[in-house]
Amino acid sequence: MDDSENLTLGDLLPTEGCYLWSDDPEKTVYIFRDGDVMGFRTHWKSLSALFDANAAEAAAFSRTGTHGDIQKIASIPKPVFYDWRDQGITDDPDALRRRLNDADFSKFRTNDWRL
Repeated sequence: MDDSENLTLGDLLPTEGCYLWSDDPEKTVYIFRDGDVMGFRTHWKSLSALFDANAAEAAAFSRTGTHGDIQKIASIPKPVFYDWRDQGITDDPDALRRRLNDADFSKFRTNDWRL
């Protein structure tokens, strides 16, 4: 066993704060430490392609058409989903319903139905 298998939080992030982890054309990822808690924060530089696809799908959606038991209502990027999961939103049907019906998150929607 080498020393890299015995790292502590202090070895990885010796002080509290937020540090650049990676940066590419799509996103910037920061690693943070707050006491004994360590995590990652992802900042997406552009969600325009996702939002454009969602808008096109919403425009093509027929409210009066034939629908099965399952209907897609949103397309949410994985990092946003994981953030919502960490906040407990995805495990709470009422909180998820409020979030998806919120006008601030309307660009994730693929139709105009209310939940």
